[in-house]
Amino acid sequence: MMKNYKFLISKKLRGQSLIELAIILPLLLMLVFGVIDYGRAIQFNNILVAMSREGANLASRTSEEPKNIIVALNNTAEPLVMNTRGRVYITEIMGRKVVPTCSGSLCAIYPQVQAQTRSITGAATLPSKVWNCSAGWNSNGGCSSVPANATATLPMTLNDGEVVFAVETLYDYNVIVNYVMQIGPKLYSLTVL
Repeated sequence: MMKNYKFLISKKLRGQSLIELAIILPLLLMLVFGVIDYGRAIQFNNILVAMSREGANLASRTSEEPKNIIVALNNTAEPLVMNTRGRVYITEIMGRKVVPTCSGSLCAIYPQVQAQTRSITGAATLPSKVWNCSAGWNSNGGCSSVPANATATLPMTLNDGEVVFAVETLYDYNVIVNYVMQIGPKLYSLTVL
């Protein structure tokens, strides 16, 4: 008689454990997928930072055309799918005096855009934050026409005649499960060298 009683108690506890697991499992899965999503977003952002640094390094230290640098960067972007969800911009910028005849240290200098190239394929919804080409893009990914007064937005000041390359890498991150993040963030990195 005592054996049957222990068996019934053991069976009830097992049923209770299954019910508790059924209640807690969705919450645990939501937390796990949220951690995985945030981890992937951080990994993708780190890849974008490395791409923009390498692109700026190549643009400023080699004579390679920007379109070729962009192709090389996109080819090394695994696991990112830059051809459909990303975009790379390389903008050549020169420091220019506002008043060309000004002399001395009090002369105002603005960052004048010399040229801009972007990846031919990629997410069209990812515009440059440095400068946007309004004239349209040619078949090589270059801006068709840069106005003489085109001014870039940079987080630094330039000296007169100083040339820098701003490399922007952008990515439209897609979440795995939208429990935690409803909309994937637009990842961005800028390196000026």
